[in-house]
Amino acid sequence: MPRTVLPSWPGAASRVRPGTPRVTPTAARAQWVDTARGLSIVLVVLLHTSLWLRQAEMPRIEAFSTLNLAFEDLRMPLFFAMAGLFATKWLRSSWRELLGSKLALLLWVFLLWQIPIIAYRIIGGDLLPGMVETALPQQLATWAWSPLRANAELWFLWALIAFFLAGRLLRRVPTGVLLLGAAAVSVLWSGVLWQGFAGWEPGEMRHLLGTGFNKAPAYFIFFIAAARGSSLVRDVVLRVPRTVWAAAAAGWFVVFVWLDVLDGHRGVIGAEFLGQVCGVLGGVALAVTLQWIPTVARGLAYLGRHTLEVYLSHTTVVVAACCALYLAGGTAGNPLLAVPWAWWTVWGVSALAIAAGLLVGRASRAVPALRPLLEPPAAVRRAITGDTGRAGLSSERSQPSLTQSSAVQLSATHPTGGTT
Repeated sequence: MPRTVLPSWPGAASRVRPGTPRVTPTAARAQWVDTARGLSIVLVVLLHTSLWLRQAEMPRIEAFSTLNLAFEDLRMPLFFAMAGLFATKWLRSSWRELLGSKLALLLWVFLLWQIPIIAYRIIGGDLLPGMVETALPQQLATWAWSPLRANAELWFLWALIAFFLAGRLLRRVPTGVLLLGAAAVSVLWSGVLWQGFAGWEPGEMRHLLGTGFNKAPAYFIFFIAAARGSSLVRDVVLRVPRTVWAAAAAGWFVVFVWLDVLDGHRGVIGAEFLGQVCGVLGGVALAVTLQWIPTVARGLAYLGRHTLEVYLSHTTVVVAACCALYLAGGTAGNPLLAVPWAWWTVWGVSALAIAAGLLVGRASRAVPALRPLLEPPAAVRRAITGDTGRAGLSSERSQPSLTQSSAVQLSATHPTGGTT
């Protein structure tokens, strides 16, 4: 009979139990980490689809408003945490490796994919009601300032760059001290700045700071905690019975989604942070529990391994669909934008955006000319690292690309500042 080495706590001796099914860290990732990432990106696409369709005069759908608000504490903190699980290697690597591989990828796609964003904002501004700041000079100015003041759809990549840099700079700080400091920043940032400060409204703060700087400090704790405790997190997930995770998922859903115990208390310092911590735990529990439904788990896991292409392209597809639906007559002349069909329109446009993103990823891997859509040219890597005397970093070829190993997430704030 094959022997299996069961996962153990760090520093503990491994136990060998004959005759048991083989469980490996790789399999564990496929069973829950990628499922969690896939769950998060689906929630992100649904959020932005419902919000953008409102720009095409689709009426407010209460069910999607409730869904988006219910999963607000899970969607973004969970995705940052899943990104942190795969960050440990990079935070321990040399500066040359980090800059020439991970950060070169993040910076490249962050700048490149703002081009279609500029295009659809200008076009959408001419066609869809409610769009603001869509003139070309304004969009070009936003793009030029984006490395310092990230805004709108791609701010999460900007945040990841900042997190990798901060994690690498702080790698010698003891874990306990670092996590306490990051948690304190999160509590104060979400409890003070998010709620408005010194007479400023939250929307005014976001406009002043940019979405990235306005949001990122509150989420660093989830990234760095997962990075510092990556092996421990994986171990715990494998050791705790799935029935316990199912109970935890159900408990999170009842308390934080159904009963919404934080409703009316969001302005209290620490309440937002508490909800996000529980959201991460609930998201992990839900991802593990979904393994009881193999078809759903495999589908989400596949999507979780291809989040980058969906993240980068989905709003372009969504806005194109919104423009087409609006040109077809808006709410008055297009039943797809009117209740009850609007419910199915949100799901249909979301599915279209996800499918288109997966096609973009497949095309970029199959056609060499399209590869720069998701991976930076070697010249860009060399420019970032300052390595002009060699053809490139030999270690880059053996390292996974961003399309394979990075988790991404979007803001819970719509680019236009609207709500659904």
